[in-house]
Amino acid sequence: MIPERRYRKPPVIEALCEIYFAGSSWDDTVPGAFYERVKSDYPQKLQRTIQEAQITFGVGQAAAGVRQLPSWMQFISDEKHRMVQVAQDLLVVNQLAPYPHFEEWEPSIYDTLRVYGELARPQQISRIGVRYINRVVIPNSQVRLEDFFTIYPSLPQNLGDAHGPFMVRVEVPKGDHMVLITFGTAPLPDPGQVGQAFMLDLYDVLVTNAPVDEDAIKREVRCAHDNIVVAYEDSITDKLRALLEPEEQA
Repeated sequence: MIPERRYRKPPVIEALCEIYFAGSSWDDTVPGAFYERVKSDYPQKLQRTIQEAQITFGVGQAAAGVRQLPSWMQFISDEKHRMVQVAQDLLVVNQLAPYPHFEEWEPSIYDTLRVYGELARPQQISRIGVRYINRVVIPNSQVRLEDFFTIYPSLPQNLGDAHGPFMVRVEVPKGDHMVLITFGTAPLPDPGQVGQAFMLDLYDVLVTNAPVDEDAIKREVRCAHDNIVVAYEDSITDKLRALLEPEEQA
């Protein structure tokens, strides 16, 4: 596993690992049983209702409606910095700010995976996603993106260098994995704050069709994390690293 460079001011506002399954033995008792197993670490619970917009086209007319999807249950730590979400064929483990380090967050993925596996008994893994959402605040009213980032929009010379809000998205294959890099402007965390904020969203996805095996899942999650570490460090410059205040490496 590639060591994660540590910063005193990490820009991570959320990290998550999502595992999609197939063939789960799911019924309405599973979320309650899951909560009983994890409530010492995630005592707060919340039901999340999901709706999907639908548009149906017919001869000479179109009809719009909303379809109710199966709800998700969210279990949240008292500090509200860590959350587990469960639904049929889905487990998501979220780490919110303050982000510790991967080695501290990673065990919670496999702890909850074991509980989900024992209760829902999924037959296969269909997708694994690891995502890091970073909000980088530059305390300057004017920012030359190339001073802080290696990925940014490039405009034709006749349009000049100045531009407003933007979003750049690219998909990079890494073996069986795909890394989705999204970079763009973002709102400042404090409306009265001076500076500019940018979102660097790194999302590694593996589409698979494999049996549920914790050791194999651990290898793929660590591979995804390594891909994100490389993508992150390759997307920023030393000038930004200085703002984030790197810690001394042991």
